[in-house]
Amino acid sequence: MARRVLIVEDEDTLRFTFEHFLAAEGYAVDTAADFAEAIGKVESADYDLVFTDIILGNDNGIDVLREVKERQPSIPVVMITGYPNVETASDAVRLGAFDYLPKPVKRDALLRVARMALEHKDLMEEREKYRTNLEAIFQSVDDAILTVDLDMNVVAYNESGKYFFSLAAESIGRRYVPGEGNGAFLHALTETLKTKRPVETQRTECVVGGSEKRVVSLKTSPLVDRTGTFSGAVMVVRDETRLDDLEKSFEGRETFHNLVGSSPRMKEIYAFVESLADVPTTVLVTGESGTGKELVAAALHYKGGRSTKPFVKVNCSALAEPLLESELFGHVKGAFTGAIKDKMGRFQKADGGTIFLDEIGDISPGMQVRLLRVLQEREFERVGDSTPIKVDVRVIAATNVDLAEKVRIGQFREDLFYRLKVVRIHIPPLRERREDIPMLVEHFLAKFRGKFKKDVSAVSDEVMKVFMSYPWPGNVRELEHVLEHACIVCTSGLITLEHLPSDFMEHHEIHGNEPATERETTLQAIRKALEKSGGNKAKAARLLGISRITLYRKLNELKIVHDE
Repeated sequence: MARRVLIVEDEDTLRFTFEHFLAAEGYAVDTAADFAEAIGKVESADYDLVFTDIILGNDNGIDVLREVKERQPSIPVVMITGYPNVETASDAVRLGAFDYLPKPVKRDALLRVARMALEHKDLMEEREKYRTNLEAIFQSVDDAILTVDLDMNVVAYNESGKYFFSLAAESIGRRYVPGEGNGAFLHALTETLKTKRPVETQRTECVVGGSEKRVVSLKTSPLVDRTGTFSGAVMVVRDETRLDDLEKSFEGRETFHNLVGSSPRMKEIYAFVESLADVPTTVLVTGESGTGKELVAAALHYKGGRSTKPFVKVNCSALAEPLLESELFGHVKGAFTGAIKDKMGRFQKADGGTIFLDEIGDISPGMQVRLLRVLQEREFERVGDSTPIKVDVRVIAATNVDLAEKVRIGQFREDLFYRLKVVRIHIPPLRERREDIPMLVEHFLAKFRGKFKKDVSAVSDEVMKVFMSYPWPGNVRELEHVLEHACIVCTSGLITLEHLPSDFMEHHEIHGNEPATERETTLQAIRKALEKSGGNKAKAARLLGISRITLYRKLNELKIVHDE
């Protein structure tokens, strides 16, 4: 689009000449002969550039300059005069004139000034756009931000900083003095100004708003421009009071929505679940078999706003692809042999609630494509039907395999992988949180006392010693099964070694108690189980407390060759 120029000149010949020169270069040119006409045009149109003579008959071009700058400050105004003097030049510059052209004005000079003025305007507008964007980002950040110069004078702060640092508009240019209880702020800024290095402080208490105590983490960094000039420091303060309160509330907590344990790893999971409960994002729960992935999924559902809606569970590895497709998405009558009536799928049943897809790593490539579409578009079609069905479902997936490795070898879609792992919660194996074992033992004993109506109150020291040294390849589920067996056969109030399952004791003997790396322990255990079973993989898997499929996978991962 042609740049629009206004020429304000009372002499007809000059006005026509200037218009001709500029129009020939492609500019869209309007003209005005006096002050009133010029201001009328400025009010009714947007101009990129204004040329005005200083002498306009009875009017004054300086007045045109003043009015234009009041209405549209970004428009460059070039002054033209046949009688240049210091006074008018000074007034023009003071009011923001871009340049000053003496008469007679030559064509080349006119075009050169027009080009320079428009380039300057574009540059200023780009700078203003950039500044506005930065200001918007600066003000929208929840963290409190404060910048100071080399003398600790306030340069800028955002809206959060105004509250955190007790600042006001008149604080700009004045020395920053933190309130009582905020010495950490001053120390960090002083250290950065002194050393020109960042300073970081985690979880310190401060006072905001004059009296409110908050727990914050803060970081100060030096302000250095492209030329390496050091001009001050910036401080960013993040309010972590809520997170700190959450963690403190979990310090004494031993259970959380059927999850049991007070180890640091479990407390982290409790806090993470609490923070994610009302966030509708997809969650990928990872961990070995038996660690409690379904319990984490249930906690995410029942802790959040969807708790009154359905929580639908699907074991993706238990069904072949055609059955799984029908189970997830439903089908219409006649869609395939045996489809004698319409069936609602699990996704539709979970509408408004949560669907838990266990063993997601086992689904076929075709099912991966269909699931990806549901995650992207929140809609699907039933088998045998082309009508899309919209659903509002939170998806929580779980796996005990390395999905990233499956992506690498081409067995799992990369786009689906990243859709699923928007947020990942990893549950540690029981051997990595052994301090929770006594608590889990108490939990399961209480459960089985009620179930079997038996007064089994504890395990012997020898049993607890075995439990604490055993590697638990089946994790919490294996511990539960061992204690269930023991409670059934125990005839007294104390579980001893003789009450433990024989295959568990065999497994314990296979694994031994010597410390070793996880890989070494697994290698040793599998080899001993294969030797004890005479190479029978099904029996070896039972001895190890894992499925035959898992055993084959571990044999492949660890590159163990053992023919039956």
